[in-house]
Amino acid sequence: MILALALGRLGAGLCLAAPLASLLAESGVGQRAEGDRALFEGGGYLLLEVLRLQGPALAAALRGLLPVLGLGLLLTALGNAALLVALSTHGRLRSLGWLGPALARLPALCALGVGTALGQGLLLLIGAIVAGGAPEGLTNPRQGTALQLAAWLAALLAAGALGGWADIAKAALVRHESPLLAALARAWQALRNRPIFGLFGWVPYALPFVLAAFGVAWLTGVVDVGRSGAWRLVVVFGLHQLVVVVAVACRAAWFARALRAVCAVP
Repeated sequence: MILALALGRLGAGLCLAAPLASLLAESGVGQRAEGDRALFEGGGYLLLEVLRLQGPALAAALRGLLPVLGLGLLLTALGNAALLVALSTHGRLRSLGWLGPALARLPALCALGVGTALGQGLLLLIGAIVAGGAPEGLTNPRQGTALQLAAWLAALLAAGALGGWADIAKAALVRHESPLLAALARAWQALRNRPIFGLFGWVPYALPFVLAAFGVAWLTGVVDVGRSGAWRLVVVFGLHQLVVVVAVACRAAWFARALRAVCAVP
C-alpha cells in the first residue's frame, strides 16, 4: 500500500512536469544539436529568455496544476504517515490497520509538510538572491563563481537541514501521538541533544537512493528505448519502479532511525 502511495505521488509529479516540459519543448530548444544542455550554457541566458517568452503560458499552466500539486502533497503526507505508523506498531500489522492512526495524524503532517516546503523555498530564494548579487568578478572570474557556488551550497544545506529536522518532528508526532506544537518541542529537544543527527541524520539514507537514481539513469541510456524492441520499454519501466522501491526503503530506514531518536525525548 505504501508503494502504491509512492507510485501515486510519482504519477502526480509526472502530471505536473508534462505540461511544463511541453511548453519548453515548443520553444524549439530540444531541436538543437546540444539538446536541453543549451538552456544552462552561458550562465543560463537561454533559459531566462525562454522563461521570459513563455512566462504567461507557464503561469497559466501552473494555476491549472494547483489541484494536482495539492494531491501530490496529500499523497506525500499520507505515505509518510503510513510509514511512521507501520514502523511504530509493535507486533504484526493488520491489513489496513494503519489507516485509522495515519488519517488521524494526516492534518498535522500536512501542515508540517507545507510549512517545511515554504521554509525550504524561502531559503532557496534567499540563496538565489545572494548568488545573483555576488560580484561578477571580471578581474577574477573564479572568485565570483566560487561565491555564487558557496551561496547555493549554503542554501541547499540549510534547506536539507530544515527537512531533516522536520522529519524528526514527524516522528515525534506519530510516536508520542502528540499535537503539532508538542511534536515540534520534542524535535527541538532532540536537536539540542544531537545537533548533527537532528539536521543531517538523513544523509546516509539518501545516498543509496541517489546512487540508485544515477544507476537507473545510466541503464536507461544503455537500453535506449528509441530503438526497436518492446522489451526495452518493459525493462525501463521496471527500472523506474526499482527506484520507487529504493526510495521507500531508504525513507523507511530513516524514519525508523528518527523514531528511535525521539523515543529518548520525554
